[in-house]
Amino acid sequence: MKFIIRGIIILFLGVFSLTTYAQSAKRVQKTVDKRQEQQDKQEDDKKKKAKQELEEKKKRHFDMQTKDVQKRIKKTQKRSKRYNENKKEFFLKRWFRRR
Repeated sequence: MKFIIRGIIILFLGVFSLTTYAQSAKRVQKTVDKRQEQQDKQEDDKKKKAKQELEEKKKRHFDMQTKDVQKRIKKTQKRSKRYNENKKEFFLKRWFRRR
């Protein structure tokens, strides 16, 4: 009789210890996931802030230029954007330009 009671007690202890271990592992995983999300969010915020600062610097640089230089900058940016996107000029422009 004592042997059966000890077996049952050991069985229950084994079962309960496994479930508590699994639950604590889930808690640890949740905290790890939360920390990872926080780090990702901070990294995204840093990238946004850096991009915004770069845009402000570009705008400030552009505003310091004369009107003629601003026009030239815009024209060059437009041309380079078109070139980088692999788009051709308007077909009439291509047909009737001087060679």
